[in-house]
Amino acid sequence: NTVNYNGILGAKVPLLSKVGKVPVIDDKGQRIQDSTRIARYLDEAYPDTPRLYPEDPNQKTLAELWEDWADESLYFYEVYLRVNDSEALEEAIRISSIGRPAYEKPMVKAFILAELKTQLFFQGLGRMKAENVEAEFIKHLDRIEQVLSQSEWLVGDNQTIADIAV
Repeated sequence: NTVNYNGILGAKVPLLSKVGKVPVIDDKGQRIQDSTRIARYLDEAYPDTPRLYPEDPNQKTLAELWEDWADESLYFYEVYLRVNDSEALEEAIRISSIGRPAYEKPMVKAFILAELKTQLFFQGLGRMKAENVEAEFIKHLDRIEQVLSQSEWLVGDNQTIADIAV
């Protein structure tokens, strides 16, 4: 059962978890928030399903590093590109406006744009020249391509949390 917290239900997000973040899963009465914690939980709670993390400790560490890098660094390039691409921004606004009255769309757009620009400013990308941000992003993509030129997956012989996160 999935609940979409766009629209008026968005006011309930802070009540879903102690940190007020989504995604959140509720599994058998246990509530887990944050994609990293959810992935770890799923591996522990459902050991007979395909693993998100490799069994090998070194590969598991590499998968965790990739996942954390994607979550804490690569994510902001995606935000930067979304803010600076009118089509991507409009799609984000459309998705965020689902369940809201049409007259709220301009307010939603203004709020999302301000929030994303603030995130980028404090993270650092929002203070860099566009050509420098784009050059750094291309370097990140080149690094990913280098690893994938040697293997189908970022870590190990199967899809892991690293591939999903990146």
